[in-house]
Formats: sequence, structure tokens, C-alpha cells
Amino acid sequence: STPPSTSPSSSFSQEEAAVSSAATKTKLYSIEGMRCGGCSANVAKTLNAQDFIKSCAVNLVTNTAAITYTDDGVKEEEEREKLAIALIAKKGFTMRVREKGKAGAQMVLESQQRRLEEKEQTTRDLYLAWGLTIACLGTHVSHHLHQLGLHEYAHGEVLTNLANPWIGATIASLALLGPGRQILSDGFVAFKNGSPTMNSLVGIGAVAAFTLSGANALHPVLNEYGMRTNDFFEEPVLLLAFILLGRALESSARARAGSDLASLSSLLPAEARMEITQNDSKKLDLNVLMNDEKDDVENDMEADDVMYAFVDRESIAPGDIVRVFPGETIPCDGVVISGAASVDEASLTGEPIFAPKFRKSKVSAGCVVHEGPLSIMSLKNGDESIVAGIKRTVEDAQSRPAPTQRIADAIAGPFVYSVMGISLATFVFWAGFGEMFFPGALMEAVGSNAAGIPWWLAPTKLATNVLVVACPCALGLATPTAVLVATSLAARRGILLRGGDVLEQMAKVDCVVFDKTGTLTAGKPKVTEMKVFIDDKEDNEEERRLDALRIATAVESESSHPLAKAIVAFCSDESSKLDGSSSSSSNYKKRSEEKTSPGFGVSALLDGERCFVGTPSWVRSELNLSEEKEEEMESRSDASFVAVGTSSKGVLALFQLKDEMRPDAIETIQRFKNNLNCEVHVLSGDRQSAVDAVVRQMSASPLFTSARGNLSPSDKAAIVEKLKSSGKTVAMIGDGINDAPGLVTADVGIAASGGLEAAAAASGVVLVSENEIAASADAVELGRAALAKIRQNLGWALAYNAIGIPLAAGAFLPEYGVSLNPSFSGAMMALSSVAVVTNSVLLKGPMGRLGDVTGWGLNSKSETKDDGRL
Repeated sequence: STPPSTSPSSSFSQEEAAVSSAATKTKLYSIEGMRCGGCSANVAKTLNAQDFIKSCAVNLVTNTAAITYTDDGVKEEEEREKLAIALIAKKGFTMRVREKGKAGAQMVLESQQRRLEEKEQTTRDLYLAWGLTIACLGTHVSHHLHQLGLHEYAHGEVLTNLANPWIGATIASLALLGPGRQILSDGFVAFKNGSPTMNSLVGIGAVAAFTLSGANALHPVLNEYGMRTNDFFEEPVLLLAFILLGRALESSARARAGSDLASLSSLLPAEARMEITQNDSKKLDLNVLMNDEKDDVENDMEADDVMYAFVDRESIAPGDIVRVFPGETIPCDGVVISGAASVDEASLTGEPIFAPKFRKSKVSAGCVVHEGPLSIMSLKNGDESIVAGIKRTVEDAQSRPAPTQRIADAIAGPFVYSVMGISLATFVFWAGFGEMFFPGALMEAVGSNAAGIPWWLAPTKLATNVLVVACPCALGLATPTAVLVATSLAARRGILLRGGDVLEQMAKVDCVVFDKTGTLTAGKPKVTEMKVFIDDKEDNEEERRLDALRIATAVESESSHPLAKAIVAFCSDESSKLDGSSSSSSNYKKRSEEKTSPGFGVSALLDGERCFVGTPSWVRSELNLSEEKEEEMESRSDASFVAVGTSSKGVLALFQLKDEMRPDAIETIQRFKNNLNCEVHVLSGDRQSAVDAVVRQMSASPLFTSARGNLSPSDKAAIVEKLKSSGKTVAMIGDGINDAPGLVTADVGIAASGGLEAAAAASGVVLVSENEIAASADAVELGRAALAKIRQNLGWALAYNAIGIPLAAGAFLPEYGVSLNPSFSGAMMALSSVAVVTNSVLLKGPMGRLGDVTGWGLNSKSETKDDGRL
């Protein structure tokens, strides 16, 4: 075979550029005071209008803003940040930086405490508002008592007093100044700041309804029983009662939508108990620990040598030792160095089974220790655990809006002013031209007892209805609630979606490209044969074989590529057999100047000589060899091959490796092709014969549109680009940095094999579940379900306002005699927001609804890091 046309160095530079371009630094802020879609749209508009801000995304559900600043070389970042915070403060909102670590955890607790206090206040206001409503509806009770013939009770002192318009005015005033005080205050402050919100509409509507009630009190009308009535004074009271009821229901639904995000925030402890030894000679080395055959030996550090200090979880570094007592949560991913205990992993796996952990056992952050204390050596930084990565990804996803959000933002921004204009137009039309065009229609708006009522009363009532019925909240919540539920639901399945934009792209995918090694295959290859090449002038075969084994081990010892791991394991076993030692580490040569060529292999200087381990064609190319001794062996096999060579001795040996197919690969490919109607392609750096063998193994009938091998990373990217140019929406699934160019080029890049570290920077989706390949199909299916929910929500929000506003304005009065009153308009508005949020919560993906799935999809998932070769 011949080496690919693209040089390894160019492939590497393209991969670096791809990863670099994929990484975007964004600062996250918390915003307090946003109540509706108009609020979030106003904040986004204000920030995006600044020349020192590159982009800004505001999320109403999580009350966050993600801001990317421009580097203009004039203003410092701190100065730009202060300007942004001051601008938002002028609009009546409070913006604060989202802290990390212990400070961030404290900030979350404070925010939760504020929300709890607000909820309690809302509940008290709700009870008070409905208590005043019941009192205000006393005249209706007397009406029903008359119908039942209980006239003596209908004219009782209490009901007679409640029917007094001035008593009604007092009750309405209590409603406005009590439960409605915060709504009126927020609404008029927002109006004063030039950014009116839903509270502004409700506030103006409530005051207008109260004014109308006062006009009615000044022109009393007797009902059919000869009693004065305060019917109209019930309007502002009922309006506020329905608004507060709707907010309570909406708040509950939004809390349910964000329940997974909240549970993730509480999954990790803010602090860790670090174990510090004062005797450096007794500090443990991880390699020594893992190679120690004494599994049951306790840490020999004496109690006097150890002290403990509580530190921020995020300050933990690899090699640090933390002590975790029963009932406490493990703060970092690590390995047990001392102690034995049962660990509850239900928060991660969903399985309510305690897993026994002993010395050398690996443990994950977020799990709870039971029965005994553990000393754990951290394998990662405190903020780099799997759980922390999931938490960070799910949070960040809320700050990347779906493109459909732009539709809602474009409408919600000027929505409040538009509604005010429509309200004014409604008053002008009915007051000036209503009777001229539609005689008698206004009688229906104010009821049968309209004699003596001022001319402006009915037009004002219809104008008030318009203010109250309009709902920017439904528009503002339509997309972010669906995105929040979908990303949380996906995370439960081990699918990390980086944002609403990715979710929407997933829904449009109709072409899927798979890498082969480690993606369709299990990624656990084994060496099945080693071929040693002998030169007549060289040493005997055994010495050449041992030399190849040592070189391969030395060059590949620090790699986590599946092929590299298999070769190192094989070489270690074979070396010990040949030289009679229990470990060949003493024979390793001095290693330096390592160079990785993604998609090809690794080279390094060993005792000053350049050695190569990688694809046979690449090794021959690097050694400038034209003869291909190993070509015959390759051509008659469907396995993968790795060659070992040096600059002085040429190709020393060839390793043959075979990998098993993932058990769910065939079912997933069939699902993509038959159920999701997607084209499926395989692009691999492995030989064409090996790729063809995998295709044959998967199915006798053709499942793949194409299956190509001998591809460099840039070749894969070029093919993906060609598929896109043909009109396809392409998702690429890969597991290594050699796939990064293709992952970036694809419409959606999906990083498999725990790609939180390797290919994740180039991907919009990261799979960390045990059944990764099946999860990729789940992601597409969930994307389609989520986009359907977003469209339903937007459709409902737009349709509600398109029908509700004309109905409130009296458009159906002339023909059908149908109109609303302020209280019913308020009820409609409140329930419209509840409907949107509830519809989002009912989102159902391939793994069930939110709350049906437990754990975070990490079932015994092993993490891998990839230097990327096939």
C-alpha cells in the first residue's frame, strides 16, 4: 500500500487549527429580575448593541447570560465587564459574574435561598389575592341565593356590605397595594427605564381596571334584585389572582424543567478534605501503587505524619490525596490507596446497588461512601472529573440558544410596545368609530345594564383587555425550556449536548459518518501475530524480535490509543518471556523528542536514534524505503497492522491486531438507516481490506452508502465537506484527535469514547455512556423530538397572541357578541405560559421522559485519551 498523499505534518496542523477554532471562551453571568421574554430580549439587545461585546446569549429559564467580549486592545476585560453590568443595572436588572468552586457553590445556595423566599412570598400573595377575590365575589353569592329562594340570606348584613361599591373599592385597593404591589412596582420601574415588560402590561391593565371600577362606582347600576353591585371592582382583584396563580404554576413547571440542572449542581461537594503527609519519603507514586501486588495492604503512613485541610474542590490536582468518611461524597475521580468501603453509584449509573471498593479500585466523583473511610489519590484536577464535565457542559448548553430562538427574540423585543400601540388603537377605534360602524356592539362589551355608563367605559375596558391578555412570556419560554429539558434528558443518557444550536442541528441530520477503530469496533484490539523481518547481515531473529518489542514498548508507553495499549501489553508479556525478567522496564531505552502524526503513528528518539511505530505505509515513507516486505502479509488479511522501524535497521517487525465489533453497532446502523432515514458512511485510516471486512461482518445486505479506508484526517474532512455541499446535513462520529478535522467540518461533530478530553473540543456532542453508538442514534432522535416541541411551543405562543389579542380588542363583538373582561384575559395570559412550560416538560425522547431515567449514563464507563491513529 502507498502512504496517503497528505503529509502528517499538514494533517497535524489542520487538526490543531480545527480544535483551536472550535474552542470559544465565554463568560457566564447570573441575571436577577427577568420575568418574561421581553426582559430577556431587552437584556440581549442592550448587550449585543455594545461594540466591546462580540456576542451575547440570554436564557430566561436559567436566568443566565453568556457574554463573549471583543479584544479591542483599548478596554481591559475588567473595565468591559463593569460597563456591561452598569448597562444592565440601568435597565432594572442585577447582573453578577457566575463564580466557580466554593464561591460558586455559595452563590448557587444564595440564589436558591432567594428563589425559595420569592416562592414563599408569592404563595402568601396568592392566598391573600384569592381570599380578597372570594370576598369581592360576594354579590354573586347573593345572586345564587336569590335563585335558590333564600332571599333572607341574600339580604344579610355581610353580603349587603360586600355589594357596596366602596367596600369593593377598599378590597381592590388592598389587592393592588398588597399582592399586586411588586408587580406594579416592577412594571412601572421597567417602563421608566425604557424597557417595559410583562409586569408593565399587567400593571397598566390592573390600574386601568381599577379606574373603570371607580367609574362604575360613580355611576351605580341596580341589578334585577334592586341592589347596587360592585361587579366591576372584582376585575383588578381577579386579574391579580389569576396572574399570581399562573406564576406559581409556571414557577413549579420551570423548577421541574431545571430539576436535573439543580441535581447536578448538588452532586459534587464544594470542599474536599485533603490528606497531607509531612514525610516526603512516605508519599505514594501511582505507578508503584498500581503495580504493587499487595492488594490488601493499608497505607503505612502513621497518624502522626498526617494532617487534614479543607480545600476548594476545584483546587485539587492529580496526585493529591483526599480523605472521605462514610456519608460523604467523593470530590474527584481517583483511585483508592487506603481503606475499604461500599460506594453508592446510583447518582451516576441509576442502579441502587452499592459497589465494593478496595485498594487500587477506581472511584468517581459524585458517589457517596458508606461503611468505611477511604483515602483516594486524585487522577485529575477537581474540575475535570466526569461529573464536573457533565455539569459544565449542561450548564453551558443553556447559554447557546437554538436558531429558532431568534424568531422569538425578534418578536418579544418590540412586543410590549406593539401591544401598547394596539391597546391605544383599540380605544381610539371603539371610542371614535365603533358605534358608527357597528351600532350596539359596545353594549355587549359592558353588559345589559349599560344605561348611564360613560361613553369611554367600554372602549377603555377593551383596551385594558388587550394589555392584559398579551403574553410575551410564552414566546420567551418556548425555546429555552425545551432546550433545558432536552439537554438534561440527554445527559441522563450519557449524551452531552453543547447547546440549543447543536440540538437543532441534530434534528436535521440525514447523513451519518462513522470512524471505524474505537467507534464501530470495541476499541480493545489484541495482537494476534507478530512478523519479524530478518536481514541476512543482521543478528538472529530472537535478538531482532526483542529489539522490536523494546522499541515498540518505549515509543508507545505513554499513549492511550487502543492499538498502542494492545501493543504495549503484548510487548511486555513477550519481552519478559524472552529475557527472563519479570519486567522489561530496565531494558527500556532513553526516550526523547516524541512526535505524533495523527492518523499515522508516533516517532521518538531512543538513545539518539529515530524510531517509528505506526501504519506500515507511514513507517516505510518516513524511512524512505521502497521495498514492502510486509505487503503480502497485509493483502491477505482483514486485520489492522502496525509496523516498527528505525532509521538504521529499517522495518523490524509487523504487528497484526484484530478488534471486535461493538455489540450494538449493527442495530444502531440499522436504526439510522431504516428508522431515521439517514445515509451511513464509514471513513477510516485503516486499510481498505480491513474496512471491507467490517462491512461484511455487520450485514450481508448493504447498510452503508460508502465505506472507505486509507484516509488521512484531512481526507476525512474533505469527504465530509463534499457530503455537505451535496445538500446533506452531516453528523460525524469519531473517537480521537485524528477525527478532529472531520468533526469540525461536519454540521454536528459527535465525540465517542468519553471524548471530554480528546475530540470534545471539536465536537458539539460528547458521548460518555457505556452504549455510545446507540446513544448517537438517541441523540438524533431526541433532537427531532425537541425541535418538534420547540415548534409546538412557538406555534402555540404565536397563535395564542394572534387570536387572543384580536379577541380582547373586540374583533368578534359585531358578528358574535363575544368579548373578554380583564380578569378572564389575565387568566388566559397566565395559563398560556404554563402551557408552554408544561409541554416542554412532557418532552419524551428514546429514553423516556424527564424523571423516568435515573443516573447520568456513566455505567462503568472507562475513560480514554487518544493520540489518534486509525
